[in-house]
Amino acid sequence: MDIKDFVQKNITLLSVGFISSILLLVIGGCLLAPTLFYDLWIWKYYWGPIVSDAAGYSVSHNGVVAQEGYTLVSEITYGILLVVALFAIYKLLKKLKIVVDWRFCLALMPYILFGPVTRVLEDADYFSEPTIYWFISPLIYVQIAAYALFFVIMGYYLEKCSRTTKKKYFFFYPMILVFVLDFFVTLLWVFGSKYGIHWFEPVILYLVSTTAVIPLFYAHWKKRTISGNTILFSGGLLFLLPSLYLTARWIAGEQWSVSQGVRFDVFILIFVVVTGITAAVYFISRFYTRYESLKVYQNPLNLSMIAGHMIDGVTSYVSIYDPLRMGLPLYLEKHPASNALMEIWPPLFPLVKFFLIIGVIYIFDVFYRKELTNYKAFANLLKIGILILGLSPGIRDLLRVTMGV
Repeated sequence: MDIKDFVQKNITLLSVGFISSILLLVIGGCLLAPTLFYDLWIWKYYWGPIVSDAAGYSVSHNGVVAQEGYTLVSEITYGILLVVALFAIYKLLKKLKIVVDWRFCLALMPYILFGPVTRVLEDADYFSEPTIYWFISPLIYVQIAAYALFFVIMGYYLEKCSRTTKKKYFFFYPMILVFVLDFFVTLLWVFGSKYGIHWFEPVILYLVSTTAVIPLFYAHWKKRTISGNTILFSGGLLFLLPSLYLTARWIAGEQWSVSQGVRFDVFILIFVVVTGITAAVYFISRFYTRYESLKVYQNPLNLSMIAGHMIDGVTSYVSIYDPLRMGLPLYLEKHPASNALMEIWPPLFPLVKFFLIIGVIYIFDVFYRKELTNYKAFANLLKIGILILGLSPGIRDLLRVTMGV
């Protein structure tokens, strides 16, 4: 057996061994050389910025100062971890034979939106310690990934069950999960456990939970079966809807911390600009039908990538530089790469993002179309990852400006 065959047959064991070795190295380093491993590395580049973000100011540990935001080291690290995570998720989805397409992306949308919405609630000082740390990146994305994977696996097995058995009891398993979650949150409310500024009243909780499972009831009534995507979508709504409810309370006037004022005008401006850019791409691809390669820009997933990154780019430009003199409060860019582009010329950041995404789509769907024919699921998963990288920070920035936090 050569090395290639050995690696292919033992890829899982080797991966676990590699990750375990890294963890043991880090833990050992923190125990034997804490100043080098923890203070000057983990604290400075990873944990310190999270603590600083929660506190709202620079923090210090053993003389090492950390500030909120990303550094070049942390961005490279998180980028590598993202690629590894995407590959691992791809292998899982492939093993479960789950189709990764636009419908799957749509089912993931509640999770994609949950991240930035809860990050804005954290910006608005809703969460209490230690809960607050779970809603600061990158921990919020670890949390979201855990939720999504749980419901992906649940959806797979329940869909398989619905197709292989005549019994319909499988439909009640998600209901049991909803009941357990509602019961747990109700207990927190009864015993006065503090996780945020406002209590989430049980009546509202039950209403939100019922709304989240409506897609399940509809699918069961319509087809007498439940797809994995439906369960994935409803599971995401269980977490997204409470966050949207709290955001709506703030916008309606129940503001529990300092606000610069609700700015619907900025929300409408950015919505119109992003919609116009996305629509222009779509109609240009429809108009120039003689160019076969332009048809890829009619794909819903590709258009979502463009829209997501335009929300990020346009919101960053408008909120930081206020080009229309709308009287916006001062915002700063945390990402060093995008900040460097805007320091050269403010509109350069959204322009670079636009042409970069256009180029990425062309590479995926035109230039390497034949080579990726047998890897379509992985290519789509990478596209979803690229969408998240733009849409998540874009929605957060847009909500921050809208809510005035």
